[in-house]
Amino acid sequence: MDGDGDAVIVFTSGTTSRPRAVVHSRSGLDAGMAQVAGLVRPAAGEPVLGGTFFVLVPSLASGAPVALPARSPRVLARQLRRLRPQAAYLTPPQLRAALAAGAGFTGRVWTGSAPASADLLTRVKAAGADEAWGVYALTELFPAAAVEQAEKAAFTGDGDLVGEPLPGVGMKSGPAGELMLSGPAARHRYLGEEPDPWVRTGDRARPDGGRIVLEGRCKDMVLRGAENIYPGLYEPALHVPGVELALLVGVPVGDGDERLVAVVQPAPGADRARVRAALAGPLARMGTARPDALLLADVPLAGRSRKPDRAAAARLAAARLGAPGRTR
Repeated sequence: MDGDGDAVIVFTSGTTSRPRAVVHSRSGLDAGMAQVAGLVRPAAGEPVLGGTFFVLVPSLASGAPVALPARSPRVLARQLRRLRPQAAYLTPPQLRAALAAGAGFTGRVWTGSAPASADLLTRVKAAGADEAWGVYALTELFPAAAVEQAEKAAFTGDGDLVGEPLPGVGMKSGPAGELMLSGPAARHRYLGEEPDPWVRTGDRARPDGGRIVLEGRCKDMVLRGAENIYPGLYEPALHVPGVELALLVGVPVGDGDERLVAVVQPAPGADRARVRAALAGPLARMGTARPDALLLADVPLAGRSRKPDRAAAARLAAARLGAPGRTR
């Protein structure tokens, strides 16, 4: 068939809102593939490891053999050692599990689909990767921005630096500071709705010298007293050595108010007393946004990308902490 038209429908994961059917056109899909090929730069004849459509198809088109990541972390570690891929795309949970299994990395490692801390990218490079990249992407626009470990680790401001928008990606601020993106690779429309050139990301963000700094999901705002607190501004500071994952969640306490709780998951084998001591400084620097309580516990995950589940983490905090004033 000649000309443009609908190419594929992809459903959002539903971890941050109700699932939506995202319609990509043939031209948009082609632009996204070209964007990935320019970012990853797969060389013919050298293996690529990854399990996403947007990584595997451009790699195959470039003449690079591809392999799907093993589900078992121990098998994945052996796979990485045997293949020595030029590039690997693994989600943050896959990376954490592989590192815990003693995996080594080669070439360039890319991660996305869930937040990736500077500490995680640093650990990947320490395990042998030449480069470790965090990719900011949406079902509606893949990829949108990317940042390498060295740049992310050097960032000292509040929020989560996700890098410069990739070529052709436009950005603007919508209502309440919501990040809105456009570009040739953006989805054409949602099924049953009219086309719209701008994608509403659901993320609050601010520009930083042409780069995007995320400040948290718009709907994740915690209301404590008369203050609106956006967790994404402060969560990156909680990823000190010995911390695997960290969330700030609101736990209702009546009359529409919320209690702010830091749910922190220590890394395997980490000394909890040392983790608490390391968190003392970052917590103190939060000022009026300092949490009311700190809970050391495994952060619940959900969805096909195994993203942190804030609602489940809030329920966990409510059940474990009970009355205000308790910490664990």
